[in-house]
Amino acid sequence: MSKKMKMAAKIAIYRKIQILLLWFGFFSQAFAILSVEITEGQSSGLPIAIVPFGLEGTGHHGGGTEGVSAVIRSDLENSGQFSPTSFHQMTEFPHRREMVRYPYWKSLGAENIVIGEIKKTGGSRYTVHFELLDVVQQRAEGSPKPPLLAMQFDNVHADEFRALAHHISDLIFEKLIGVKGIFSTRIAYVSTVPGSKGELYTLEVADSDGHNPKALYRSSFPIMSPAWSPDGKRIAFVSFDKDRQSVNIVEVATGKVQKITQFPGINNAPAWSPDNKTLALMLSKDGSSKIYLVDLEDKKLTRLTEGSSIDAEPCFTPDGRAVVFTSNRGGKPQIYRVTLGSGQIDRLTFNGDYNAKPSVTPDGKRLVMMHRGDNGLFSIAVQSLATGEFKIITQSSLIDSPSLAANGMMVLYGIEEGDKEMLGAVSLDGRVKIRLPAREARVKCPAWSPFPYSKH
Repeated sequence: MSKKMKMAAKIAIYRKIQILLLWFGFFSQAFAILSVEITEGQSSGLPIAIVPFGLEGTGHHGGGTEGVSAVIRSDLENSGQFSPTSFHQMTEFPHRREMVRYPYWKSLGAENIVIGEIKKTGGSRYTVHFELLDVVQQRAEGSPKPPLLAMQFDNVHADEFRALAHHISDLIFEKLIGVKGIFSTRIAYVSTVPGSKGELYTLEVADSDGHNPKALYRSSFPIMSPAWSPDGKRIAFVSFDKDRQSVNIVEVATGKVQKITQFPGINNAPAWSPDNKTLALMLSKDGSSKIYLVDLEDKKLTRLTEGSSIDAEPCFTPDGRAVVFTSNRGGKPQIYRVTLGSGQIDRLTFNGDYNAKPSVTPDGKRLVMMHRGDNGLFSIAVQSLATGEFKIITQSSLIDSPSLAANGMMVLYGIEEGDKEMLGAVSLDGRVKIRLPAREARVKCPAWSPFPYSKH
């Protein structure tokens, strides 16, 4: 057999192994209630090649190690910001810098390339090394430019490959886009399935791509309004017990639940202060719904709003100095801000006759809300707090519960399509749109977690 034929056979074997591993391994949705579908991406995502990582000592790409590069590719592609080179276009599989032929990757249109190698160090422990290389800026002659990123992770357990892959995706995203990645964050949502005695509701958390779902709280009564604590350790949510609403907090690690309020009437829409010490929420214990603060240490209540209006859906500003909320005090639902030091209330929205469910971007500069236009359709809209500039970024017959990503680049929300309830996401500029349909249940009430603490 000629050298050329041997190389072709070797490439074919690599591809068969890799396709089988992708199909049966890390791309399996058996443990994911949600899947990711890009419905609209950027017209020209950044071209990048993610080469399957090598397993040191074999020269091959195989085993569970294949999943690391597969997850990185999926993360970057699903962000809508990147256009990964098709695996089927690749005929070279370098896993060390000296093996990279830059003219080849330029011919495939890649502007950057990700390579990596995994070394087994004993038992189920591994060392993982990866590099991000700039294809375009490489010198035509002489020594190549240093990598944009080169990092090694030691003592990695095989069970941690997926989490590490998300972390590597975050690093690549931040290096090339200039904004911290959110692939290692998690999402909370409420899933609903039919039971023998009616609907069954479950508060769940999962990875940002829908994998590794975990049930935190189950009930035969509705669950609503999950909200992550800023440290990512707890989730506040609303449940019903004997026809009475209560606001609760569940520990993500243990599932331990603590009841915070259960006053007569409405107990709803909990929102965390940036220091994790206080919840803002809506209570109707004294008549119409008002905004209150509850100190989580001594349970002391402080009322923030007065009057006969309905005040709802509070959210702290990132600096913790004010709370934005929805109110009909002007006749129609609009968004207002109450300054905690002075109690001064200012109206923030004036576009249309329905703006609700506010949140403020991490930089404190923009307001994200649910908006209903003159056509009756609901939208996710963004407004500059400095200039008032207003923009609709996605629209549907029914949109609910917008939740901002920790980097402020994406908004997660609930959506209904026909008889299906699912999640959707849209970039803050409206250019990237994603659906996360559920395979086994209806899902709603999403909440995006803060950035995690990383041990890597």
